[in-house]
Amino acid sequence: MTQTGRRFPLMRLSALLLTAGLLLSGCTGGTPAADNSASPLPAESVSPTPTESTDFRKYNAYSDVMSDIYEMDGMLAAYFTVVQDQPEFALVEGMDYSMLEDVFYNYIPLSIIMNTALDYSDEEPVYPEQDALLLELEQPYSDMCDALGELSDYLSFDRYVDDNMAQAAQLHAQIYEAVGPFDQAAWPFVESMQVLDQETEQLELDRLEAEGMNIALYSRMITNICGEMDADVWAQVENAESLPALDMTNLESLYTQYQEAYANLTAAMEDPEQVEKVYSWSSDEYWSDTYRDNFTTAIADVNTAITAFMEEARSQADYSQSYEQFYTAVSELIDQYNTSFV
Repeated sequence: MTQTGRRFPLMRLSALLLTAGLLLSGCTGGTPAADNSASPLPAESVSPTPTESTDFRKYNAYSDVMSDIYEMDGMLAAYFTVVQDQPEFALVEGMDYSMLEDVFYNYIPLSIIMNTALDYSDEEPVYPEQDALLLELEQPYSDMCDALGELSDYLSFDRYVDDNMAQAAQLHAQIYEAVGPFDQAAWPFVESMQVLDQETEQLELDRLEAEGMNIALYSRMITNICGEMDADVWAQVENAESLPALDMTNLESLYTQYQEAYANLTAAMEDPEQVEKVYSWSSDEYWSDTYRDNFTTAIADVNTAITAFMEEARSQADYSQSYEQFYTAVSELIDQYNTSFV
């Protein structure tokens, strides 16, 4: 079935998670990402769901490119935590090249993501700024995919062990040369997509509220709040040399908002009239129970993960694992939202 709904793009917290994991594994110097490495991005805003007649296939294709940029950004942040951000290849003090294995294991660059977006670039609706920026991004995006793909092959098949890292310097040069043009093209595209998103998000929340679609409404609110929490955490850790204790002031405020939205969502999901309004839960005789059960599990997992993260962050404990669980849970919730409401 063709997707015509406007879906949530997949959140990308991987820049934080990969870098934090490497820092905890033994970094004694350097920053998570230096000047020439990929700049960490703010949390993605979420994308509104349209009326039934609106076709957002083009927007969804552009959102897929944005999500892929987030993934590559996370990989680059992790890479430059292990390898010094300079033209000559050298490891950061205290780091080992093998630390990159898990980050790059079996990464497969998908050219179809960009090709699909380019196929839509001259079609309606016209997004003047985003269409132009996508065309500028095409080559830097392709070059970065190639560079990360070759590094993945080198690490995934232990070739760096077999040749005693003989090709590491060559691959580093390829990545280093690709980062600058990628940065210059990727971030303006992402920022323009975020503006496009933000322009319509409140309108969508207002529409859901007016139509009494409370399950969708509070699910969106939860995901928006999670994105704001991610932005707050990232702002505090992006230049840290080790995992820092967090200033909880804004996080506590956001968590209070989350708890209110979670309580409202839980009540809505127990209301038969609200459940009936979720088309995929009420009309699909074969899959309806599965869709609803998966969504319910995703919500519960987010609540468990965010509660654990807040408890650990408050006590200044190592919150990296609970935050990784938070990322995984929110990503799954977004997937389940897209399945249920788009």
